[in-house]
Amino acid sequence: MKRVGVVPICVVTILLLSVGRGVALEVQVTAVEASYEGPSDPQLLQLRPRLRRLVGYRAFRVLQDERRNCPWRSMAAFSLPGGRLVHIMPKGMRADEVMMHVQVVHGLRALVDTDLRLQNRGVMLIGLDEDVQAPGILLIMLKAVE
Repeated sequence: MKRVGVVPICVVTILLLSVGRGVALEVQVTAVEASYEGPSDPQLLQLRPRLRRLVGYRAFRVLQDERRNCPWRSMAAFSLPGGRLVHIMPKGMRADEVMMHVQVVHGLRALVDTDLRLQNRGVMLIGLDEDVQAPGILLIMLKAVE
C-alpha cells in the first residue's frame, strides 16, 4: 500500500478552503445626508426609524451609492461628496464577520482610520460632522457581502 505524504494533503486542504472563499468581497458604500427636516429618500424609509434613534436626525437623503467587488488584502478607494475618500481593505473573515481596515480622508487629513469587524451582510454607520455651519451630517453606510 502506498502512503500519501502530508504535503499533498495540506495543499489540497488549502485549495479547497480558497475555493470556498471568493477572490473578492462585495462592498457597498452609501453616502447619506442626515438633516433635521425635509423628506427622506424612499430606499431609506425602512431604515429611517433606526437611523433616527441612532443619530437623532429626521430626514435622510442618499447623495451617492456605489457597490463593487474589492479584492482581499487590496486597498479600494470610494469617492464621497465634498472631496472625501473612503479607503477600504478587506483583510479576512472570522466566523460570520468581515475584518477590514477603513480610512476616511479629506485632502491629507485622515478623519477616520480604524480596523473593524462587520457582520457579513450587515451595515455599519460612520458619521462625519466636519462643517459646524451645516444643518446636518454626512453618514457613510458600509455594507460587505462575502
